[in-house]
Amino acid sequence: MKKIFQTLSVLVLIVLSTSAYGQGVDINPSLKWKFVISHEVQFNSGNFITYEFPAEKNYDYIFTITHNLDGLHAAILVYDLQDGLVDKMVLDDNQLSVDLPFDVEQSGTYRVIIGLTDPEGKKGDLLPGHFTLIRRPKV
Repeated sequence: MKKIFQTLSVLVLIVLSTSAYGQGVDINPSLKWKFVISHEVQFNSGNFITYEFPAEKNYDYIFTITHNLDGLHAAILVYDLQDGLVDKMVLDDNQLSVDLPFDVEQSGTYRVIIGLTDPEGKKGDLLPGHFTLIRRPKV
């Protein structure tokens, strides 16, 4: 019985800790920014990662990619599900953080394509990074 209680307690703590990354967690309460998605990711140099996410009209959104390697090229592209380009950012400099603010014309599911490339490395090298999507009501 004691082992069941301990196992149940651990599961509840895991669920509570992972829910902190869901929508509704305040980033900056005075500006009303909230998390939508936050992931640690391993990019393969030269490849892209695709995520789908729900977005609502009348909100500002910001995608952020952070990494700790110098000299990387970064790309963030946001599409609606009809493959219409909403916004994009492609950087060929040494920024360790890339931010793409954008808004959506209508509520629905959108897709983001993100990638990091090491211009001096070979294709397929692992590049650690962090990907975040936050939102706030339009002001």
